[in-house]
Amino acid sequence: MQVEADSEVSEFLSVLKFGTRNVYRRGLKAFQEFYSGCESIKDFLDRVERDRLLPRNQRTRIDRVTLNNFVAWLRNRGYSPKTIRIYVGAVQSLAKYFDVPISLRYVQLPPAHPVNKKHPWTLEEVGEFIAAMDKSAYRSIAASILQSGLSVSDLLVLTYGDIREEFERGITPLYLHLTRKKTGISFITFLGSWSVKLLKDYLVNRKLEDNEPIYAVSSRAVHAYFRKIALKFADNFKGRNPYSPHSLRAAFRTFLSDHKVDPLY
Repeated sequence: MQVEADSEVSEFLSVLKFGTRNVYRRGLKAFQEFYSGCESIKDFLDRVERDRLLPRNQRTRIDRVTLNNFVAWLRNRGYSPKTIRIYVGAVQSLAKYFDVPISLRYVQLPPAHPVNKKHPWTLEEVGEFIAAMDKSAYRSIAASILQSGLSVSDLLVLTYGDIREEFERGITPLYLHLTRKKTGISFITFLGSWSVKLLKDYLVNRKLEDNEPIYAVSSRAVHAYFRKIALKFADNFKGRNPYSPHSLRAAFRTFLSDHKVDPLY
């Protein structure tokens, strides 16, 4: 079945970037297969437009009904939640291109990932989690997130020059005056004695220049390593890692609040 046989679909696909075009083509092809018992995709758009012009009590809400049926059709054929969301989005984007607004608010889309809440850490659990790590860089990263509230992205742009003066003098807590990578906002925070100790362990045989990043790892590597340790540390889980670096950052704010400290720093 050639979905491009519909001239409106062909026009829409022609304006998309290559990667998006291929994905949306597959999505619209699936929708055409699903909808073929009725008419064409053009017919679907025409019916949606006509339905919107009717008085409220006469509308059939053809867009919502059809897309909910499309979701069920895709599920029955074993499509993943992520693919279902993309394919329904392709239909919505096609309609939007031709100024036919379709809301997905009442379309029963599956979540893209099973949702796992962030783990509610205790200090004892954090210690056990970090002790399970076999790489000094990640032990240092984990403790630094917990004691400073830094995000992974902010921590990975930290240079030796940012810490050198107080670090080499053995001062704790270690003062940090930084600028957030994502927002450009200046802020201050501190590394406590535990994170400074693990940082010393990590840097013991390393000689860094002031402009060198302290951690020579990527954000992706950090998240992957945390997930690896989490799967050993806890029961199996699906979807997002509840023991992610961000969960430690959330714990930092929780611990501050528990001790009546304003977490705005």
